[in-house]
Amino acid sequence: MSTVLGVIADTAIAYAIYVSYKGGGVADQRLGATGVIILVMATVGIILGYASKDHPDYFHLFSHIGIVLNLMALLGVSMILYAGAYGI
Repeated sequence: MSTVLGVIADTAIAYAIYVSYKGGGVADQRLGATGVIILVMATVGIILGYASKDHPDYFHLFSHIGIVLNLMALLGVSMILYAGAYGI
């Protein structure tokens, strides 16, 4: 589940960046709401990834992939917020 949430979050952030680029750098309220949903999904994905990583009967590759994908989504949203705050 962590990997699925990571793929969805990364796809959503890529789509939000693409739509903002096509709109000339202007993001509307839908893209802001998408960013909040991405933050929630990525946080839940990281928690699920760490929880399943410690379980001895699970296949750990997807736990690690999910953690990395969700961290990438959090980093992407953080970079967007940083760029918006400091006008980069």
